[in-house]
Amino acid sequence: WTSLFIDINLKMGDYVIILETADKDLLEFVSNRIRDEGLLVSQSSHPEDKQKVALIVSAPQHIIQQEAESWCILKSDTKGFKDEYSVGEHDTFLKPYVSVDDALFSPSEVAYITYEILKKIQMKDIPDCFPRVKQGILITDPLLLSLERAQMVECWPLHSTNDNKKNAWEFGPFHRSFCDRVEHYFGSNVALYFAWLKNYIFWLLFPGILGTLVFIYHYMNPHINVDNSHVSPFFTLFVVFWGVLFVKSWDRQCASFTCSWGISHVRWRREIRSSYQGQKRISPITGVPERYFPDGQRLFRYAVSVAVTLFMLIIAFFVMVISLNLQGYIHKFSYSKNYLLYPSISWLCDDGQYFDPKGHGPYPFVLLYIPVIIHVTIIQVLNRIYQVVANILTTWENHRSPAQHENALFVKRFFFEAFDCYIALFYLAFIENDIVLLRKELVSLYTVDSIRRLATETILPFITRKISRIIDSTENEANPVLYKDYDKIEYEQFDDYLEMVIQIGYVTLFAGAFPLAAPLSLICNVVELYSDTFKLTYVTRRPAVHRSTTIGVWSTLVKGLVLLSIFTNLYIFCYTSEQLLNYAPSLFTVTPLAPEDARWSGSDHVHNVAPGAAMTVTAILTALEHVMLAVVAGLWILISGVPSTVTDELSRREYVKFQRNHGNIIHGVSGATGYFDRTTTDEQLRGKLHHE
Repeated sequence: WTSLFIDINLKMGDYVIILETADKDLLEFVSNRIRDEGLLVSQSSHPEDKQKVALIVSAPQHIIQQEAESWCILKSDTKGFKDEYSVGEHDTFLKPYVSVDDALFSPSEVAYITYEILKKIQMKDIPDCFPRVKQGILITDPLLLSLERAQMVECWPLHSTNDNKKNAWEFGPFHRSFCDRVEHYFGSNVALYFAWLKNYIFWLLFPGILGTLVFIYHYMNPHINVDNSHVSPFFTLFVVFWGVLFVKSWDRQCASFTCSWGISHVRWRREIRSSYQGQKRISPITGVPERYFPDGQRLFRYAVSVAVTLFMLIIAFFVMVISLNLQGYIHKFSYSKNYLLYPSISWLCDDGQYFDPKGHGPYPFVLLYIPVIIHVTIIQVLNRIYQVVANILTTWENHRSPAQHENALFVKRFFFEAFDCYIALFYLAFIENDIVLLRKELVSLYTVDSIRRLATETILPFITRKISRIIDSTENEANPVLYKDYDKIEYEQFDDYLEMVIQIGYVTLFAGAFPLAAPLSLICNVVELYSDTFKLTYVTRRPAVHRSTTIGVWSTLVKGLVLLSIFTNLYIFCYTSEQLLNYAPSLFTVTPLAPEDARWSGSDHVHNVAPGAAMTVTAILTALEHVMLAVVAGLWILISGVPSTVTDELSRREYVKFQRNHGNIIHGVSGATGYFDRTTTDEQLRGKLHHE
């Protein structure tokens, strides 16, 4: 699994374009347009489907150098500084330290530059052999975009084919150079995910150790549980502040990585999705023909998307109600018994029945977990159905750029799947006010979902890999990498991020109810790190390289969960559990439950706010909430999201760029002039910057 990235030491990667056509004139037109840009093209027919032809595209070294200079790619010079690449100063730059060959440009940079060249190739002419599509094609449209509109092209970077691959198992996921090696081959978009996951694993050590100690304390004191524990509030407080420190730590680490990789700034460009439709007009920016879709029409489509999503959420809510009826959480003594209790279903969890929550039914160690397994399974089915629905809705919304499309899709899927995962927990915490049942449901959902992830993301891919090796040994080896890659699935990063963000919700939103969430997540995420490495190396195609500077909307969602955890944990502390009762017993009344009533609850008694004490409890909740928000805001302000070393390096790059554009001379406030060259030391540079 840790034989990292089988192609890390291979020659510069090629791009493959799969055209679903056997028209020789069209193939010649596409090949010639690509060759006109200086790229090399070779053809390979599919051994079984003659309607599919592969164009293998590679960029010569001089083209790579020219494009790297035009794209302002940063490379390390002999002093160790990052500077914009220049063809004229080629010999003054050093190859990446993780490189295993003599190439100056990494495989990810070559793949990125090659794809950027492919994307900017324009039609210039529309031959008769070119398929007509209903959206129409403009001569200024990119070639790949037009082929995608005709639904006749697939394009992705090939894994390298060097026979002398270096087995990099010794550079496992926890080696210090791991993320640099990932960026070297796959690019920053993939590398930032692994860097974020490693950072998350490291920070889980702290609540993991403390959560384990809390669990041991509860285990050694049977009369203490999450409901009446004196230590749980302090653990909850720690987790909330831990979440803030984790977020700020990632901001700083992300800035450090992107700075060291030389991608702290990415040139702006206007990208258009292949399925984008609109009226033809003259662009007010470029002055050339373009497609335009009015925002007013998109607002109507947003409204339809909201309505469809709400309908799907109602279905998810109904599934939650059925599940809670089957598990005995909604019963004849529930607050919601009048409208959420279904006797035709809930009888299955009566005393002695199949799903009796007390284990008095037949086969209690098997049937007792059936409702949870059914619930998790239906959640996954609904998520897959909504994934298709969300794709259709987001495509229909007709976003112009891929980034706008992805953000709209991410928001839809995250809120739907988060609702699916958390709605039952919120019901038990804030409607039933039963922390013991909340903990039981949380443990059940977390455990079953972790087993599912282990099976689908680790065991199944491993078995699939073994089978594929047997099949590959009997296949046509004329161009093995191409045909092996063609049968692989496309890499989907969304699900990897989503699982981790949902897990952060389990750890932070209900910290006091499930202290073991952090240590269990730590173990699961170590397995996840290895399985994602295996999946990316052997199971999926090599993803397109994106020079991302952040993890995007996921960082915002994590920050939102950390902020929300303040309110959820305070409500659990004051109302759901007896934790506040331990410190202020006069504010509550405790009522014992009859044996028949207690069998449905997580405890043999209930606590309620004492008459006349409601305002006091609310005031305590409000005061604690304000104090915690103030502390969180203070930490947010005091801890910079960018290390000073990164700020200095970015300032140095701007300084060098300014000098290059203004004759290498700057004037200080005293009128003195200063000069900068590659021999200037870091201390001298800092002095000059400080003086200016």
